[in-house]
Amino acid sequence: MVDKKRFKDLLEEHHTWPCEYTFKFIVPKDREQELEKILAGHNISKKNSKKGNYLSVTSKKNMDSTLEIMEIYEKASQIKGVISL
Repeated sequence: MVDKKRFKDLLEEHHTWPCEYTFKFIVPKDREQELEKILAGHNISKKNSKKGNYLSVTSKKNMDSTLEIMEIYEKASQIKGVISL
């Protein structure tokens, strides 16, 4: 991911809060529940990879600030094997 300050600046440049924000992740299938806990309350859609080892997760939620978004990405980054898009 882009360094945190740059990412924060980009979010603030392109969004006006509050707004609906879309998160996208690829997560190992066996780590799905860990990501779902972080994304509780989000509108989530999922798609299995061809072999079923990974899951593409897209979530949308109204967010109030840049810091809320960064916090979710930070928590998700703690999940082994997760890729934030």
